[in-house]
Amino acid sequence: MLRRTLILPTVFLALVALSGCAVDPVPEPSATTTPTTTPAAATSPLNCDDIAAPGDIANIFVDSAGTVPTPVAATQPSTFLVEYAVSALGGLSCSWRVGTAAGNPMDHQSDSDWAYLSVKVLPDAADSWAPSDAGNGPADPLTSIGGIEAATGCGDPGCFISAPVGDAWVEITMSLDSFGTRDERFDGMTSDEIVAQMTPLAASVYSTLTDAEPSQLAWPAVDLTPREPACTGALKPQGIAMALGVGSIEYEIFDSSNMNPVYFDGFVSESAGIFRCDVRGDGVLGTYIHVGYGLAGIVDTMIPEPDSQAALTPIVLEGAVDGEHAVQVCADSGYCTVIFSLGESAYSVESVSQAVAVAEAIIAQAR
Repeated sequence: MLRRTLILPTVFLALVALSGCAVDPVPEPSATTTPTTTPAAATSPLNCDDIAAPGDIANIFVDSAGTVPTPVAATQPSTFLVEYAVSALGGLSCSWRVGTAAGNPMDHQSDSDWAYLSVKVLPDAADSWAPSDAGNGPADPLTSIGGIEAATGCGDPGCFISAPVGDAWVEITMSLDSFGTRDERFDGMTSDEIVAQMTPLAASVYSTLTDAEPSQLAWPAVDLTPREPACTGALKPQGIAMALGVGSIEYEIFDSSNMNPVYFDGFVSESAGIFRCDVRGDGVLGTYIHVGYGLAGIVDTMIPEPDSQAALTPIVLEGAVDGEHAVQVCADSGYCTVIFSLGESAYSVESVSQAVAVAEAIIAQAR
């Protein structure tokens, strides 16, 4: 891992006292005025413009030739509910892109040049932070950034800086198309050099969060009711088996509660109650159902994102009612994912050939 020496700008505060002299004679005031004090305005929560300066964002994407691109605010399209869940937990999620939008997240184009930077802040999570290398193991040694010990590193799909800041877990990641294989944006640069370009932004984010008032870190959250993961209710095996055209199925449940060490996405999944039901049965190939109770709003969040609009196709599912939404994305192989809202909850279904049928079976069994 990397050790960095950062030279941080120091903020100087100057108090200038102004004084003057009175000129005689001084007229008597016609009335006595009692000074009033105007209460300080309430401080709004930080937004993405507050958390990261445009120059720091652009400098992360500087290539080996020194070219500085112009990033745009954009979210990388994804088929995973967890990628959209930070805001639902009362956190802040910001992201920017350079290059052409990623497009279909299930297919990689040979001429892709995209890179996405994300900054995610999850309050009340610092005590759960672990210096894990994107879930692959402990990151050691740590890197001091602005006086805060952070885990840093690179691998598939890019580079990351992760640290506990105050009571928050802060995850800064840069993802690239085919990092380390055919990526051309940082051709000729080492992983150390790429992470070094990320550290000034990390230092600035840490400073902003450390100096913030509590009200600036109070983002809205969804009121979630904790539930034990269970592939029941709308996932009753009978209806799902019929949708898949098989006689019977069983489920194997996966969640993040037993992962050690904990990595960021795993912690978000656990906190949001997102779990996965893997479908098992004769004749069943590659069918997985993700469930996020109370997270219907994240489907509404992903749909209007410009990059998602181009990558995730809106569809209408049989049985859906007004206010419920669904998108579908398929690979060239025919493997598809359907993401949809149902009542107050969010679901995603991955399947070789029956993603829509399974989604509609879930809706039917819920109603």
